[in-house]
Amino acid sequence: MIPDYSARSESYKISVNQINKQLRLIGWSRLFALLICGACFYFSREENGLPFLIGGIAFLGLFAFLVSYHFKVKRKLQVASTYYWLNDSEHLFVTELKPYYEDGKEFIDTRHPYSFDIDLFGPHSLFEHLNRTSTVIGSEKLAQTLLQTQSKEALNNSQEAIREIADDLEWRQAFQVYAKLGKDSQETRNYIERWQDSKQTVSILSQILAFVFPALGLTSMILLWQSGQVYWFNVGVILAVVNMLLFGAISGKIRKEIGKAERIGASLLAYSEMLKLIETRDWKSSRLKDIHSKVHSKNQAASSLLKEASRIYENLDSIHNGMAVFLLNSTVQYHVHVFRRLIKWKKNHRESISQWIEQIAEVENLLSFSNFHVNNPEYCFPDLTGDTISFEELGHPLIKKSVRISNDISFDQQRFVILTGSNMSGKSTYLRTLGIAVILANAGSVIPAKSANFYPIPLLVSMRLSDSLEESTSYFFSEVKRLKLIIDNLNNGPAFVLLDEILRGTNSDDKQNGTIGIVEQMVRLNAIGMIATHDLEVCETTRLHPSYLSNKCFEVEIRDNDLFFDYKLRDGICQNKSATFIMKKYQII
Repeated sequence: MIPDYSARSESYKISVNQINKQLRLIGWSRLFALLICGACFYFSREENGLPFLIGGIAFLGLFAFLVSYHFKVKRKLQVASTYYWLNDSEHLFVTELKPYYEDGKEFIDTRHPYSFDIDLFGPHSLFEHLNRTSTVIGSEKLAQTLLQTQSKEALNNSQEAIREIADDLEWRQAFQVYAKLGKDSQETRNYIERWQDSKQTVSILSQILAFVFPALGLTSMILLWQSGQVYWFNVGVILAVVNMLLFGAISGKIRKEIGKAERIGASLLAYSEMLKLIETRDWKSSRLKDIHSKVHSKNQAASSLLKEASRIYENLDSIHNGMAVFLLNSTVQYHVHVFRRLIKWKKNHRESISQWIEQIAEVENLLSFSNFHVNNPEYCFPDLTGDTISFEELGHPLIKKSVRISNDISFDQQRFVILTGSNMSGKSTYLRTLGIAVILANAGSVIPAKSANFYPIPLLVSMRLSDSLEESTSYFFSEVKRLKLIIDNLNNGPAFVLLDEILRGTNSDDKQNGTIGIVEQMVRLNAIGMIATHDLEVCETTRLHPSYLSNKCFEVEIRDNDLFFDYKLRDGICQNKSATFIMKKYQII
C-alpha cells in the first residue's frame, strides 16, 4: 500500500510550527539571561557584591547553555522541515507525477546505445521519475545502474536489497532527509577526492611551540593573580603577541585548507548520519550486508570518524570570525591545534573515505528503486529463473495510471516483432515502454507490469537521431552509424533491439529494401526485440521466418468524423490508415 504522504506532511508541518515556537522562547530566554547577567556583573562592583558576582556567573553559564541548546533545536527544525518537504513533495509526485529531484540532464549521451533514444535523462525522463539521490556520487551511481547490464546473480541480489529497504519507510526517509541536509556538491566531492594527494603539514617545532607559549602565558596570568605585580601582565601581553605571530605563520595553510570547499563540515556531518543509519541496521540481504561490512576503518565505525571530521571543520570555520581568532589564538593557539587534528585525521583515514561515500551512493541508488517499488505496489519484480522474456499488462511508468494502456507481449517463441500502425497509434510509445521495461529489469527494479519473465540482456536502440553539424554528418549517415553499432554488438552476442521507422533519410525503395535487410540481419544474429515500420511490404518477411518473426499492430478507427485510438496491441498487420484523413480534416489537401 502506498504510504499516506499527505498525512505525514501535515504531521511534520505541526512539528515545524512547534519547534519554531520553541526557538522563539529560547531566543527570548537567551536575551533575558544576558540582560540579568550584565546587571549582576554591574552590581557586583559594589560592597557585598559577591552574591551578584555568583549570580552573574550563573546567568552567563545559562546563556552559554541556551546558545548551545539553540543550535540543537535549530537542527531539529532543519530535520523536521526537510521531512515536511519530503512528504509533501512525494504526495504531489504520487498524485500528479510532479518530480522534485534532479533530472540527470548531465548524463545525456547521444552516442550511448539507448540513453538518448528513450528519454532516460533530462526533463520528463525515467531518471527524474526514479531519482531520490541527493549526493553527486549517488546520482552517478543511479545513472550507471540504468546504463548497464548486470549478471543474473547481481539482479537477484539487487531485487532482494530493494525489497528490504522498501519495507522500512522511516529508515528510508531518514536517509533521504540527512542526504538532503548535507547539500552535497561537485566541489565537495572534488575536494574530498584530493585528500589522497594532500601534503599539508605542521612542523614539529610549530606543534611544540603551540603548547609551550600558551602554557607560559597561563603561568604569567597565575603569577599576576598571586603577586599582583604589573610585570607579569606585561609578560602575558608579550606572550599573547608571540602566540598570534606563531598562529599567523601557518594561518595561510589553514585558510587555504578550509577555502577549498564550502560547507564541507555540513556535508561530512550528513555523510556521518547516513553511515550511522547503515551501521546500526541488522541487514538480511547479501548486498546490504556487503555494504555494511565496508563502513568501518581500523575497527572504528565510519560514522563516528566522519562526525569527528565534521566537528574539526566546524571548529576551523571560526577562523573567519576576527574576534574569535584573536581571543582563541592569542591565548592557546586554538586553530593551530585544530589544524593539527585535521592533518592527523586525514593521514589516518583519507584512504577509506572514498569507500565510505561509495557505500552511501550504493544505498541511495537502491533507495531510489525501493521508493519506486513502494509508490507502485501493483508493479512486479521480473521472474529471473527462466530463459525467456515476456510481459503481462506492461505499461509506460511515465504515463498517469488513470490513462495508461497496458499490453501483453512475449518473445518466447517468435523472438522478433514487426510492428505496424497508423500515425499517432502508439508505436513509438510502445517501443519506449519496452525499452524502459528492459532497463528497469536490468537494474533489478520492479517494472510496470502485472507479471514478467526476464533474463539479463543488453539493450540496443535506434529511435531518435539527428543531423550533426559538428561532425558533418547527415541524418541518414547518423542512422547508418547507429545501425552499424547495433550490428557490431549483436555479433558479440544476443541483445534486445528496438528500431523505430529506420532509414527515413532515403527514398522509399531504398528504405524498404534496407529495412528488410536489417530484419534479415536481426534473424541471422539471433536478436530479440521489435521494429516499427509504415512499410507493409516489410511484414511479408515473416513468411520467410515464421518461427522467428511475427507481425503485430496498433489500429485506428474513424468514429463520428474523428479518429479513435485504443492503443491495444493486436496480432497481424495494420489495416487502417490515418494520415490522409487528418490532412483532409484540417483542409491541407
